[in-house]
Amino acid sequence: MNGRTLLRVVCTAGSGALEYTHAFVTAYTADHLRGAVAQRLSVGAYELLSNALNFGSVSSDIVIELIESETLVGVRVANDAIAARISMLTEHLLKLKTNAEQAFLEELRRSVTGGIPRPMLGLARVSHEVGLTLDLQVQERRVSVTAQCRR
Repeated sequence: MNGRTLLRVVCTAGSGALEYTHAFVTAYTADHLRGAVAQRLSVGAYELLSNALNFGSVSSDIVIELIESETLVGVRVANDAIAARISMLTEHLLKLKTNAEQAFLEELRRSVTGGIPRPMLGLARVSHEVGLTLDLQVQERRVSVTAQCRR
């Protein structure tokens, strides 16, 4: 999604990064967007940031942005990752695009049973439960995941 950046936050992995950044993004979306859209983007921001912190490189910054176009609004998280994680993410997003409900249920089962590899329930939640459209862009090691919906 190309559009105007409403908010851009750069953070690093570490104590409180997820909670503090999510609290800030949630407050910002609540103040600048209508209720239901703000809530959906808040969940998307939390899950995408959590994913970046759990699966990304700890040696690079994570960038979270709220973006908007004339008809869409979204959250984008970018971070560096190793090739194996990028491949796993690509496969998972393909499953979500094919059948979000089935992928959500599979990830939920793996989460409960402690499946290997680690479950990616957050992305399934964003796609199925919250109803945001996910998009992946990869440039070398830099991964950018966008979750968006209509305004």
